[in-house]
Amino acid sequence: MSDTRNNRIGKNRLSADCKHTAGERKWHIFYLRPRTESLVYRILTSLNYEVFWPVIQSIRVWKNRQKKKIKLSLFPNYLFVYSHVHDLYTIRCLPHVVCCVTCGGKPSTISEMEIEGIRRMLGMGRVITIEPSFSKGEHVRIVSGPLKGYEGVLVKQYSKTRFGIQIKAINHTLFIDITRSELEKI
Repeated sequence: MSDTRNNRIGKNRLSADCKHTAGERKWHIFYLRPRTESLVYRILTSLNYEVFWPVIQSIRVWKNRQKKKIKLSLFPNYLFVYSHVHDLYTIRCLPHVVCCVTCGGKPSTISEMEIEGIRRMLGMGRVITIEPSFSKGEHVRIVSGPLKGYEGVLVKQYSKTRFGIQIKAINHTLFIDITRSELEKI
């Protein structure tokens, strides 16, 4: 069974090395089997794909009261791959990749600005939460700080002001605590 898997990966390695230059590269979204993000990330990067796997550090307390820092996927079961449309089938055939996320029969993409926004949020060192549904709130733009220029939704929760960037392709909203002075109404 491992020989078959190695042969498939070997064939895909040839495909990845012989990429066509026709068409525009975009950030495509792939849905994976549970808890396989790290494995698929390593396979894709070894095949020279640009992959974005947002992770956060979390402290878990085990039954024996030991505390351990672990990496958790910000979007469980999802990876973002910067690729051409003609590479999607090759990626889809990799082990543990369930499908390329589509909308209306076309592959869903996420913009470079949304990817950069997520990277900046992760780099700020603040607590980030994910909420799977879109919450009611005002549409706002950040006017200062590292996220300046980003538009999103303002939500009040537990007396905190929170800013969210909605990623429509996977129906998730990324939230971060922010002060009202950094925001303006759109």
